[in-house]
Amino acid sequence: MQLGVRIPCYRRWCDAGAVRAIAQTAEDLGFDSLWVQDHLVLPTGGEAHLAEGVSGWMDGVAETGMTAHDYYGSDDWWLDPYAVWGFLAGATRRVTLASDIVVIPYRDPIVQAKLLGTLDVLTGGRMLVGTGSGHVRGEFEALGLDYAARGRMHDEHLRIIRALLTGEEVSFAGEFHRFGPVRPLLAPPRRHLPIFVGGNGRASIRRAAELGDGWLPSMVTPDGLRAGLAELDRQSERFGRAARPPVAVSLPSELRMPDGAAPPSRRPDTRPEDALDLIRQYARVGVAHLSLAFRVTSPDIYLRQIETFAREVLPGVPGRAAAVAAGSVSGPGPG
Repeated sequence: MQLGVRIPCYRRWCDAGAVRAIAQTAEDLGFDSLWVQDHLVLPTGGEAHLAEGVSGWMDGVAETGMTAHDYYGSDDWWLDPYAVWGFLAGATRRVTLASDIVVIPYRDPIVQAKLLGTLDVLTGGRMLVGTGSGHVRGEFEALGLDYAARGRMHDEHLRIIRALLTGEEVSFAGEFHRFGPVRPLLAPPRRHLPIFVGGNGRASIRRAAELGDGWLPSMVTPDGLRAGLAELDRQSERFGRAARPPVAVSLPSELRMPDGAAPPSRRPDTRPEDALDLIRQYARVGVAHLSLAFRVTSPDIYLRQIETFAREVLPGVPGRAAAVAAGSVSGPGPG
């Protein structure tokens, strides 16, 4: 299993020094990937600007929402994922640069194809793109986009990005975009940059099977994930795939490693043995990638969380010892 660390793009302390330290620490300690996130503006117009909840059908939990202000938190901070990816490209050597997620409808698909292809060139083929449809109506309104059409926009943007990343001449005629023939003026090192479609709903699973290289749900339990995987199998068969696409899971707030210097929290610490047991459960149901976040109180605390996890949990992750022995990942340094 591949394990990655979230870059807390949404915390005000997440500046150049913090991003560099998190990225290089995670890479040096043997993590496989770094994950960025995406929001553009904070809508402040009141209840009309709710952030919709993540679908909970797999775990039998009703969808819930919250005001956008509560969702974004009190920091009023969110770094752009494409810019952070460029920074990470220069700060790291080995790790995959991923997203959980980039909201694909927010940006022109031709521009995004150019950005992604350029990043894949400059990183030597280290990109893994997690995409989403978005769930904050106010952000779509600020951009002049139809919130109700976001799923159809997601589909069309993916088709355009896919076509342009081949490096070949492209023409396209769809609901939202019409162009061509054009040449993309870029030849990425991989003609098929991996795109994992994010989202917990059935429409997202359909999109992953039809248009993606993988599926990326968030905060679903290993047991709940089984229902999603069954749906992914059905959709994969529907679209003629020979096998189920790989699955990544985003865990933005699940793990809180013990730290005596961290301020008190309402959420309990995660014992290393419990963290390892959870990861092994995800591995048993077939998860290929996990995106992990830790306590985000400060950069020092976040870094200590990464170090504790690398020392006490990472060596026991399924497949980790063999990967270290083969030299495909680094092992944790002395603790």
